Amino acid sequence: MNNYKNDFSYESEKKLKDMFDNISEKYDIINNILSFGLDSFWRKNVIDILKKFYVKRNYKHLKILDLASGTGELSFLLLNEFDGSKIIGLDPSKKMIKVAKKKLKKINNNYKNNISFIKGYSQNIPFDNETFDIITISFGLRNFQFIHKSFKEMYRVIKSYGKLIILEFSKPNNIFFRNMYYLYNKLFMIKIGGFLSKNYCAYNYLNKSIYFFSFDEKRIKNIFQNENFILINTKKLTFGIASIYFLEKNIN
Repeated sequence: MNNYKNDFSYESEKKLKDMFDNISEKYDIINNILSFGLDSFWRKNVIDILKKFYVKRNYKHLKILDLASGTGELSFLLLNEFDGSKIIGLDPSKKMIKVAKKKLKKINNNYKNNISFIKGYSQNIPFDNETFDIITISFGLRNFQFIHKSFKEMYRVIKSYGKLIILEFSKPNNIFFRNMYYLYNKLFMIKIGGFLSKNYCAYNYLNKSIYFFSFDEKRIKNIFQNENFILINTKKLTFGIASIYFLEKNIN
């Protein structure tokens, strides 16, 4: 598994956590600007997939873990769509969680007590075995510093036949569009994101993380298979800039 992560260390993880702490206050608005609002559209696609799957089932009392929850963008969409379900956002950045909790105070939802945000790491999830029906990750997988351990933990805390859904940047199939996309990231993501956040290093990292983690479909499938998750479906978004991977825990 080490072949798809450049640096495994607690030191790099601490630097990453500090970086997200630093850009937390402006993180949502910068993402929205840089993606032209597509990041919100992509998250809604995650919700649509989950709703279609659970619409014929009793999905009102699910337990959902939103890993690398950040400022809670996906967590709140889950809260709005899955009435009565318990949602927990887990993220290593204390200040990202602080932003999420600020949002929580402002929302008007009858089930707002069903959502909570806690500090924690994907490689050491603080819950018992087979606790969750669903685990979600949106744009967080590429930041996992101990990805093999993280998958083992996800496998441990998810219930039998539980679902894992991952939204992550991917490699566009069209070579011309792929090159234009990477050029945009290199020329504009760092400059605009760095200028707005006053942290050029953070957006330089984010650009590199997208480039190096943008696996082709065959490679990402092999990763999931090696980690005992069955890939049910893949949905490519916006010419393959991002992809949604819908998986099930393999109990065999």
